[in-house]
Parts: sequence; structure tokens; C-alpha cells
Amino acid sequence: MDVDFEKIEQKKVRKFMMDYGLNKLSGFANMRPICYDPAAAATYKKHFQSFLIKQSVDKVWNTYTTIHPKEAWNGDMVSFGLQYSLKKNSINYLNEPYAGMEKGQIIILNLRIFGGLLNIAVAHEIAEVNDQERLIKLCYMEGGASEGSQWITLHATPEGFTEVKHLTLYKSKSNFRDTKLYPRLHTKAITEFHVNVKRKAEQPA
Repeated sequence: MDVDFEKIEQKKVRKFMMDYGLNKLSGFANMRPICYDPAAAATYKKHFQSFLIKQSVDKVWNTYTTIHPKEAWNGDMVSFGLQYSLKKNSINYLNEPYAGMEKGQIIILNLRIFGGLLNIAVAHEIAEVNDQERLIKLCYMEGGASEGSQWITLHATPEGFTEVKHLTLYKSKSNFRDTKLYPRLHTKAITEFHVNVKRKAEQPA
């Protein structure tokens, strides 16, 4: 089955998909995650942020796992391109219904950098969705600049709210990128994401 490029808004996302042979659904089978490797722990850089959401941990977890990617990844910097499900061998486009987050989904995003002077496409695979531990793990995909993993974990606070922790262990072939560019850009990107989830979670029922 062919990918419907008419449903993909971002030029860089369309180019990324063509460059990596993702013009058909079968092309996604060749994508490979490059997750954090504990055996090479010393080679990774660490990035950490936390967020407070004034709702119960159960409600917040439900929001993280059910919010539509186009709503979650929607800001000045980050926008949602499309999502592919390995399990279902199907694509979720921008304006299509979303059944929820699950392991094996590949998300392709557009990053608008330096006020739009540069746009790049990035891909992540959802490697784990653990309801018991309230943990989401994402891995970078082969072909991108970065290798490594991201972990989002939710923790109940004594006040009955939710602390969201976002840990990233990453590396690339450029020390300058890893130490100067990545931390600032990653902070902005994930802040947009978590603020969107927070806004939805804190809406009155």
C-alpha cells in the first residue's frame, strides 16, 4: 500500500520518507531503533527535566496514553507528521482517529529550528508502554543524528498531583551538537509536548 503524501503537511517529513524508502507501508519494516546501550553507558550524555501536573496520576497517565499525537506534538517548534503502527501495519495521519499509544508505533515529527530557518524530520519508536510502572520508553531511529532512549515516568506526589520525569540518554557523532545544541533544542521540544499534555489533563471533566 502506498503512503498518501497529500495527508502529510511538512515538506521535510515528506522528503525524509522518500529518502528512506517510506513511500510504501512495507518500507517501515526496514526502520531500526537505536536504543540506549547500557554496555556503552559512558559514551552517552544525559538530559533530565520534570514537570508537575495538578491531577491524579491515573488521570495523567490516561492522558499521556490517549492524547492524539497532533495535539501532543503541536507547538512553535514541534509538529506531528504521521505515525506508523508495526502491530497493525497501518498509518495514522494528522486528522485521523487515534486509538491510543502502544509499543511498536513509529512517530515522525517535524522540528522547526532557529525561527524556521531550519526544519528537520525526526523519528522515534515507542519501545515500551508499561501501565503498571506508568512508564513510556522511546528510542531514536537509525538514520537520524541521535542514538539513545527517552523515558517518561509518572509519580504520585503527597498532594495528590503527578510529577512527570523525562530522562534522555543520547549521543551523536558531534560533541558540539551533544553539548551545545541538543540540550537547548531538546528542552524546548519536550517542554512543548509536556505542556500540551498538562493542559489537556488539567481541563475540567
